[in-house]
Amino acid sequence: MKGLLLNQYYSIEKSIWNYVPLGLIIATILIFFDNHMVQRLAAFMPILFMASAALEVLKQEAKSGWNKYVLTLPVKRNRVVQSHYLFFTILTLTGLLIAFAAFVLAQGIFGQTPGASYINAAMHILGITLTMGFVVYPLTYLLGTEKAEVVLAAGGVSGLGVFFLSTFVYQLFIMPLDVLQGVNHDLFFALSFLIINFILFVVSYVVSIQIYKRKEV
Repeated sequence: MKGLLLNQYYSIEKSIWNYVPLGLIIATILIFFDNHMVQRLAAFMPILFMASAALEVLKQEAKSGWNKYVLTLPVKRNRVVQSHYLFFTILTLTGLLIAFAAFVLAQGIFGQTPGASYINAAMHILGITLTMGFVVYPLTYLLGTEKAEVVLAAGGVSGLGVFFLSTFVYQLFIMPLDVLQGVNHDLFFALSFLIINFILFVVSYVVSIQIYKRKEV
């Protein structure tokens, strides 16, 4: 497992070390603006950068031919899938840490404390990135990493599409419910969206293992 993770890291090492300072600087500057929408974007950027870097691994593996070579190695196929999902999770959480670091820096440098919208936005983008993950990995294993770019684009569109559709459904059908009167709807939606997408991400992991086990060398 360690070797698989290191291989993924080295394949996109340059992207990671470009995204880390970029995400931190952009998020810290955006927090300076006392605007809820801009601060939401500040929470989005570092997490999205790091999740995109993790998904970039699939494209790099196709270019290098690693995706075919790894099938000939004495490595259990479920380990290969585990390494992809684990690497994606690690980088996504790294993006979350960068967003938190930007939060702390903004307080220390600008004396600016982001509001609850920043926290909600972080949960929104975590949910969106999980959507991207549960779409991209099974499809890539099914269609092949040669189609990684198309699948990555589909994952991005799916992530945003599911988010906006979920927002529409929540506002139209869930928010008016009497049982939810008095509830902080922004927080409740953000948390619900994150939990549901996490469950779907876990389900896609199980599906991906079954797909990958049937791949031919």
